[in-house]
Amino acid sequence: MATQLAPLPAEDPRTANLPAAGRTSFGTVVRLLGAFVILLVASELFCRFVIGLGDPPLYVADPKMEYLLQPSKTYYRFHKRFAVNQYSMRSDDFPPQKSDARELRVLVIGDSVIYGGVRIDQADIDTEILKRNLQKELGRPVVIGNASAKSWGPPNELAYLERFGTLQTDVVILELSSHDYADAPTFAPVVGVSAAYPGKKPSFALTDLFKTYLLPRYLHIGDTAPGVDRTLPDDVASPQDIAWCRESEREFFRFARSHNAKVALMQHLSRPEVSGDYQPGYYANQNVAKEEGVPYVDDANELRISLQQGQDPFNSEDPIHLNTVGQVILARVLQTSTNLALNSK
Repeated sequence: MATQLAPLPAEDPRTANLPAAGRTSFGTVVRLLGAFVILLVASELFCRFVIGLGDPPLYVADPKMEYLLQPSKTYYRFHKRFAVNQYSMRSDDFPPQKSDARELRVLVIGDSVIYGGVRIDQADIDTEILKRNLQKELGRPVVIGNASAKSWGPPNELAYLERFGTLQTDVVILELSSHDYADAPTFAPVVGVSAAYPGKKPSFALTDLFKTYLLPRYLHIGDTAPGVDRTLPDDVASPQDIAWCRESEREFFRFARSHNAKVALMQHLSRPEVSGDYQPGYYANQNVAKEEGVPYVDDANELRISLQQGQDPFNSEDPIHLNTVGQVILARVLQTSTNLALNSK
């Protein structure tokens, strides 16, 4: 009986008319495309689930404040929770009116120092620690509002207060650093333009990686407009900006007091200032507080002790912003500010 041979597989019609070399090239292209797709999917999954990209806090432009956080949203950035309430605060939601006569309300208004950054979980930022500390100290309900945004200055902070009011707050604390004495708004478009102020969620975590970090850092695509971020101590300060910021500070304290809130100024020092290199703005901010009869405190001593003990409270290669060690220090100084305000006339 003759052995029947298995039929040969049908030739792919797409390569039937190609010479052998052409069929080999086509197969190589297909394999390369397949490998590229696998690499792309793996990179997306790595960026989203390992690094924690793809869900940045979003901003909205504003004619008076320049920009603020989009309200009523919760994000997870670098696997850290970042929650924004209905008042665009990085805080839990709370009603406009107190629900308990014993409730203490403290509103902290500031810039990126109070904001805390996306690499610190909501539970570990200064104002959340402050809430727990005050509840333990006073034994009463405590609500803390964290009204802040990157690169805000006194005019931005005053505009926030005028927009939302004090919300039955007992104490309003204004946090300033030395550079804030001249940090006037430029109203340059940044929301959806600068990588630091996204206006909508990126479609992919890879898009987030490139638009937020790689392109601004290496190609300067998506850089923030000049003059918006004035955290550097050698930034040029114009007399007009200084005057605007000084007057905004005065109006800030007066507005809060006119709404039956007590006030305090809390100054955050940069690393060079902790070492004794005080900037002109440090004294300028204090002078406004003195003129207005506002109690003030700074974090110099606490930061200095932490550095002497070998616990660096500052982020690596950042002379302004604080890590989790610094957040605990900032919370203690804010607690001192709260008590000073409560005991003031």
